[in-house]
Amino acid sequence: MKVVLYSLLALTLISLAACSSSPTASKTRSEMEAGTKTGTVKNIVITETITPTSLTVRAGDEVRWINQRQEPVTVNIDGPLEHNVSCRNGFSKAMGMGIDNSTTLSSNETAGLCFSRIGTVNYSVRPSSDSSASLATTQGSISVQ
Repeated sequence: MKVVLYSLLALTLISLAACSSSPTASKTRSEMEAGTKTGTVKNIVITETITPTSLTVRAGDEVRWINQRQEPVTVNIDGPLEHNVSCRNGFSKAMGMGIDNSTTLSSNETAGLCFSRIGTVNYSVRPSSDSSASLATTQGSISVQ
């Protein structure tokens, strides 16, 4: 009787271990937090202006801002990002606690978002300090289809 009981207990423990929901080695914690990309990468280049100022992407495409200026700039997204993006790079709040609507890019630094909801996303790019008078705050829009 004890043999049957121990066998049943061992089988139960093995079944529970096989059904656990821990992340696999093929997907790291940072990949899970950042999400996944499902499309192509579309670049927005920041120089004396931003190019392009209007961009059309598909849901899941990554929009990547590239700062080619010598001075840092701040990219600010209008509206909430929670539940509207499927991946992010550079828009995280401190200690990974959600998504921040803005990010500061140093020279030659990039940041990106994958928008998951159809609609229009407006953003602005501005100098990060008062010393960058050559770049006015510039508005842009992304149409997600």
